[in-house]
Amino acid sequence: MLKKTVAILFGGKSTEYKISLSSATHLIEAIDKNKYEILLIKIDKLGKWYLYSTSNLLNKNKLLLKNQISILLGNKYSLINTKNNVLLPKIDVVFPVLHGFYGESGAIQGLLNLLNVPYVSTDIIGSSICIDKDITKRLLKKLDINVAPFITLYKNSYIPSFNSIAKKLKLPWFIKPARHGSSIGISKVNNYHEFVSALKLAFNLDQKILIEQSIIAREIEIGIIGNNFPKVSVCGEIVTNNNFYSYYDKYINNQNIKLIIPAKLNHIIVKKIQKLAIKIYLSLGCSIMARIDFLLQENNNIIVNEINTIPGFTNNSMFPKLFIAKGLSYSKLIDRLILLAIQRHKEKIITL
Repeated sequence: MLKKTVAILFGGKSTEYKISLSSATHLIEAIDKNKYEILLIKIDKLGKWYLYSTSNLLNKNKLLLKNQISILLGNKYSLINTKNNVLLPKIDVVFPVLHGFYGESGAIQGLLNLLNVPYVSTDIIGSSICIDKDITKRLLKKLDINVAPFITLYKNSYIPSFNSIAKKLKLPWFIKPARHGSSIGISKVNNYHEFVSALKLAFNLDQKILIEQSIIAREIEIGIIGNNFPKVSVCGEIVTNNNFYSYYDKYINNQNIKLIIPAKLNHIIVKKIQKLAIKIYLSLGCSIMARIDFLLQENNNIIVNEINTIPGFTNNSMFPKLFIAKGLSYSKLIDRLILLAIQRHKEKIITL
């Protein structure tokens, strides 16, 4: 059988650059080399594209940069080595693990659409909706789906006083950038002094921020894959000893957290979460894959926290673990995602 060429696209200009390298490393380890030829393409923090000659992306001593590449547009697309003007091999599918704004915002998806190449990610509209926590929550509210009480603030605009916000939202609050992931820039606020520093941190990362009321609840996550008829994973639970599931806990020192897979939940609650997850996935225009994070209160009230359209693929990431627990190996999960990307691409061509 002729191998398909899969371009793994990693790095990027977002604050989640290091996470992307880790995801790409574990993705490369898990992908079936008997079925796929791998092309490693890194986008650096300045937006330049490079071809890599090693899969060991986390070892700086072995990280070998080949040549800068660029995109040649014409009747056909191709990637071209700018050093010798030689075209790279035809790419059958792109697997972007570009976490954060430039990878999950619809920007790279729009480019890949223009290049007419299949890719493993939600399309433009779903990506641009789900990267923005403010827009996501507004749409979910229109669907009568529960979200935590929140207000949205804009940089260089009117900022309400601490006391006026406290009249609308009960303390403590979470202050977070509207369009960042991996808990980057998030602060838990209990008083005025924490409020001031949290605003500064969040506004340094985004022009728009959210102030959310903290909810006492269990953190439940679920994975979804598919296009028109998505399938759900088992539910998983995150238990942390800290104030919240921070970037430090996720990627630096995960000794403070415990991932319980599958989560110890009543089967009726599991079915309810799975059904709700599919509704959200389809309503927000998601396809290929996503991870949805829920808050489950003691009275079994379900609140949607956020949707991640390019979930982590690191060794500690919940998304692959949730499907492995359902019986789908890491390698088979990658196969399924690549197949879904190719199928969606063929459907697009037919509808056009």
